[in-house]
Amino acid sequence: MTLWSTARAQYDAQFSQYFMAMGYYNPSYAGVSGDLNFFGLHRQQWIGMKGAPKSFFVNADMPLNIRKVQIGIGAVLFTESIGLFRNSHFGAQISYKHKLFGGTLSIGLQPGIANISFDGTKVDLGESDEHEQEDEAIPKVEASGMAFDMNAGIYYTHKHFYFGIGAMHVLEPEMELEENIFTFIGRSYNLTGGYNIQLRNPLYEIQPSVFMKTDLQSFQADITGRVVYNKMFNGGLSWRVNESVVLMLGATFGNFQVGYAYDFPVKPALLRVSSGSHEVLVKYRLKLDKSKSGQYRHKSVRIL
Repeated sequence: MTLWSTARAQYDAQFSQYFMAMGYYNPSYAGVSGDLNFFGLHRQQWIGMKGAPKSFFVNADMPLNIRKVQIGIGAVLFTESIGLFRNSHFGAQISYKHKLFGGTLSIGLQPGIANISFDGTKVDLGESDEHEQEDEAIPKVEASGMAFDMNAGIYYTHKHFYFGIGAMHVLEPEMELEENIFTFIGRSYNLTGGYNIQLRNPLYEIQPSVFMKTDLQSFQADITGRVVYNKMFNGGLSWRVNESVVLMLGATFGNFQVGYAYDFPVKPALLRVSSGSHEVLVKYRLKLDKSKSGQYRHKSVRIL
């Protein structure tokens, strides 16, 4: 058996607007907002670099009350092309909510299917007398493999702060791309936390936050500061440690929320080959009205 290991740190995307895309990293986030949410995000990383990652993520979630038990449900779809690879993941989320210390503790699971495909027809090993022209461990055709996957996490929200811990690819799924050629997705962990600081002027709010991700071989961290004006407009800066500076802008118009992030690389090696990364998102939030029966129903869109 040939085990062909893809780089672990490259499988999970590093979204600059992680505070909006938390459903990607932590299934316990499902139902946290108390509303029905539809979310989409596209990221074009390292513009100018051949084979750079292109990511697309969509997510929907909502809360439910079942006989006084509070849960959240959701669905996620993620796809990313990077070099000759294309990674896809689909999952269903469920989370259990419990009131604790004036806030809400959420525990969630996300069973799903992971798929990795590789276009071996585009492999170019180069021509040289110093190495073989073929490698039996690399597929020569378009190949793909699929496996069951599982994410898990906990998330705590309070009036003024939040924090969460997530574990992705808990089962470290292994899949067969071609006969006797296998690959797997390594387990990774993430930690996030944030605080809402209300200023004397009620129109302004400061929202510092952090996000850290590791596969126990590599480590990434974002330190972010954002200012929100009148709950409508927001902007801020983020520092991805030893990698990039991120400028973020966002706005809320009724039930819609939009956001944009631009990553400016600070590593000299990246600056020579890329002008940076772009990320855009849109979210639609439909408020839910809790009836006396304990179930949620939609409000009329005309009176939102």
